[in-house]
Amino acid sequence: MGYWGTVVVARPQGLLVDQDGISGFGYRHQWLRELGDGWQLVETQGWNDPPDLLGPSEAVAASTGFPVFAAYVSDGDCAVMCAAVPGAVGQLTHLWDVSGPCGVYRHQPRGMPQPVGRGVDEVVSELSDWSASAGLRADTSALRALISHDRTPGWQPADDLLFDLVKALGVARIGRTLPWAFPIDRRPFAVITDFMGLATRARSRAVYRRAEEENGEAPEPAQPWETAAIALEEELWAALYRPGVDMPALVRRVAEVQAAYDAASEDRAGRAAVDPDRLFESLFAGLVDGTVQPDDPEDSGRLWADERATG
Repeated sequence: MGYWGTVVVARPQGLLVDQDGISGFGYRHQWLRELGDGWQLVETQGWNDPPDLLGPSEAVAASTGFPVFAAYVSDGDCAVMCAAVPGAVGQLTHLWDVSGPCGVYRHQPRGMPQPVGRGVDEVVSELSDWSASAGLRADTSALRALISHDRTPGWQPADDLLFDLVKALGVARIGRTLPWAFPIDRRPFAVITDFMGLATRARSRAVYRRAEEENGEAPEPAQPWETAAIALEEELWAALYRPGVDMPALVRRVAEVQAAYDAASEDRAGRAAVDPDRLFESLFAGLVDGTVQPDDPEDSGRLWADERATG
């Protein structure tokens, strides 16, 4: 499977993952990088992508007082971008190519207009102006080559081209990914955050209930573990870049949600309730003192992500 997700470039007050408005792009802020001179880049995802790039770009530009560039990539095949400055948001533009809307992927939330065709000169001019407003110096020749790129010969993934585009905007460098406070992709946290984890199950059940309601049916009410799993997943991602996070408290929350899920499962009907304390001690032994192994760079994807770094 190719690259899915949103890349956001901004000049935040603190960390970009904590900036007002950034949650509009998604909440799974996986990779965060320094670009030099206060600029940062985050790679993020939401539950029901694609996001609306226009609204969040406007919000982040307003909260930082600086321009914002954002792009959503679909399976490494193509992307859609938005360039914003405080008080003004540019058009949604398809990459690649810019001459018309995408004939394969949905690049906006359902019910919202898709990007329309634009000329290469118009897009290059917009990005050059964006760079100047950001106090950067764009490589106009590189921008033109990228915007007019014909992907048929020497095919490159859209995400690779997008990072080249960010460099052409004039940032000082593409930094290595900043370290996580804890390995969100490993147990016990993966119980909640994994692709087949409890938060995904809870969100999927909510989608099915909504579909049943639209069909005039009466779905079963949500179970307490579902709300707890979704809330904990968002809390885990929000804490990912916060040093000094209370590891035992997060692990205990995981145990509590797992216990609630187990207690509600059909195969546990009539059996004794699961004790979260015992579950915490047995399943997550070794984490009671808050110690945890760092993420594995290869398994987490960090090794691959850092191949994009220029310095």
